[in-house]
Amino acid sequence: MRAAVALAAALAAGRTFGPDQLPEVADADDPLVDAARAVPRLIVDLKYAGTRNFTGRALYPRGMRCRLRQSAAVRLARAARTLWRQRKLRLVAWDCARPHRAQVELFRAHPEPGSVADPARGSLHERGVAIDLGLADASGRLVELPTEHDAFGPAAHADAPLPAGPAREHRDALREALHANGWRVNPQEWWHFSRLYGWRWPAAKME
Repeated sequence: MRAAVALAAALAAGRTFGPDQLPEVADADDPLVDAARAVPRLIVDLKYAGTRNFTGRALYPRGMRCRLRQSAAVRLARAARTLWRQRKLRLVAWDCARPHRAQVELFRAHPEPGSVADPARGSLHERGVAIDLGLADASGRLVELPTEHDAFGPAAHADAPLPAGPAREHRDALREALHANGWRVNPQEWWHFSRLYGWRWPAAKME
């Protein structure tokens, strides 16, 4: 009983949508779309579709697409255009909308809230309003970045101290472009961005 009450309280806290108590978004009003079709020059390299991730196994089916809520894809496209226009950099999508079963597997492998969301509450990835991003040059080659994807620890923090140079410049350029378009970075993961008030969206219906 106490566990159920605690979970309900956590969910209620997550559904406080800012000072204006913004309304929930209906699933049908903001459907999932293929981000590769909406975001110019997006490179899709889903880490959990293969074995190059911290679990060591594929969690997504072959051919999994990068899907986001339509409104999120529009905002991501604006950021992509800014990065291309100003720096000739391309966005690289490492993770997009995520099935619940994959969230369970990720938390089982690394049960550390803040790094991996507890599936009992759910993840903003499951709602289609979060994305993990890197950057590449015009040819599609990854540029220098602070760490690899899912490199847990202090070096991965969004504000980790870095010496002046390409890694810091690219990290800051990514965050600046995303922040200007309604995304916010996870303080513990420089690559993880989510929509403001992302808990307004329901869990996405994914097969």
